[in-house]
Amino acid sequence: MKNALKILYIFIAGIGVFFINDIYILSGIIGAHLLLFLIYPSKEKSLKFLWKVKWFVLIIFLFHALSGSNDIELLKLKKWTIALSYDGLLKGSIMASKLISMLLITQVVRLTMKKKDFVDGMTRIGLSQSSAEIIDQIIEITAEEKGDKQRKGHRKSKKNKEQSDGNEVRSRDVLFKGKVGNIPKKLLKRIDFAKDKFSNNPNAVVASSALSVTLIRMVKIAPGLPLAPGHKNILVLPVLIHGITKSEKKLAGLQIGFISGVLHFTMGFGKYGPLGILQFAVLGWVIDLLLMLPIKRTNLFFLMFVGGMGGFVRISTEIILAYVLGMPNIFYLIYLPYIISQVSFGVASGFISKSIIKPKDE
Repeated sequence: MKNALKILYIFIAGIGVFFINDIYILSGIIGAHLLLFLIYPSKEKSLKFLWKVKWFVLIIFLFHALSGSNDIELLKLKKWTIALSYDGLLKGSIMASKLISMLLITQVVRLTMKKKDFVDGMTRIGLSQSSAEIIDQIIEITAEEKGDKQRKGHRKSKKNKEQSDGNEVRSRDVLFKGKVGNIPKKLLKRIDFAKDKFSNNPNAVVASSALSVTLIRMVKIAPGLPLAPGHKNILVLPVLIHGITKSEKKLAGLQIGFISGVLHFTMGFGKYGPLGILQFAVLGWVIDLLLMLPIKRTNLFFLMFVGGMGGFVRISTEIILAYVLGMPNIFYLIYLPYIISQVSFGVASGFISKSIIKPKDE
């Protein structure tokens, strides 16, 4: 019961802070949870979760602070004046504090729970037994994989590494040239590895797809571009599409996405706490719906469209957060390149999906 209450606290308190508009209450919540975070004994403790969202928090604060009356002039250029507003500073502090509060609440609870405790808590509030078993197994498998990867990494020579890196197809090759190289082969190798781990499981397709999505975060298959968000879309989306086409379950993508979201959350991936679980679940559900359309699943342009929609869903968490935090319309214009990057890599994932989906999967 204790684990279930902790899970409920993450979701209720974590989302509840967005309805608080008093800077003193928000400061108290941040102060209390930061103190708990600092005094709780844990080797896994790190403030990296705040570092991941530093630019997003800064943008939220500055956009509000620079809106409104010109109370504190910073720079004047002819008719243009860059100035801070007292009301904007307060509003920016409140909005940024809401996001920080949610993340701190999430991290404090995560510190007090082992991965299996989180799964136990989710099961008590409604997670199906089959999903719980899959998550438990994947946690064990990824722990083994991480250990194996570290051992192999120590044995791998610098020379071999340089040779390997020189022959790799990069994310930008897929994006700008439609060149997939050996990426589909590597991806299928990970999928086959995952299938072998669940060969006796009645939900083998769902389980292996969720494991494959998780392993993508641990294995370099297609290196990304510096400052180009969304390059993982060229791997994650084809795995989801492949899993849905192979599964006979209705809404298999929803289950794969939900399990993947829970795994990413328990392992500390992602930036927005419990919202990451919702993001993955919605991603799987949207792809489920799109693949129900009466269009050939091996059609390249259709797969590119599905990938583009998937890329948009993956960025939607930040768009929704920006809306909830009252960002002005100009924010979305400035944020547009980031959105375009996510969607573009999603579209490019169609080349990979086309390579790993066979006509018999129709």
